[in-house]
Amino acid sequence: MPPTLSSIRDQVEINLMDTSNLIWSTTILDEALRAALLDLGRVYGEELTLKDLDSATTTNVADEDLYVLVKGAVAHALIFRSVGRFEEDTPEPRILPHLATHAQNAASEFRAMLNFVDLRLKQLSKSAPHSAWDWVEKGGF
Repeated sequence: MPPTLSSIRDQVEINLMDTSNLIWSTTILDEALRAALLDLGRVYGEELTLKDLDSATTTNVADEDLYVLVKGAVAHALIFRSVGRFEEDTPEPRILPHLATHAQNAASEFRAMLNFVDLRLKQLSKSAPHSAWDWVEKGGF
């Protein structure tokens, strides 16, 4: 069965340990998926879609990159939550540093995954539409 908004959102909820949406609403998760799709699309060099998100009729993310999409949405959701907590009048002081650290770690993991997707796509390319230094310029080794 091809991946859809519902199936990918379920995976994001499981990763966030919030399957009942008590912390992250589906609206926030959908926005996190949009942000992750945009980031992954920059690596692909094309606009990516997820079936049923913003009326998309198909998913054009490669199966091997769906986990990257999920982890990216998790990272964005954590960042959104962390920023939202900072904007509260009286944020819980003990939660804030842990949440910010978790968000930062998730974002770093997502960026590393994007680098590997980029490398894989370049290795699969029949032509060389990139310079030899692209990998280094994008923060690679």
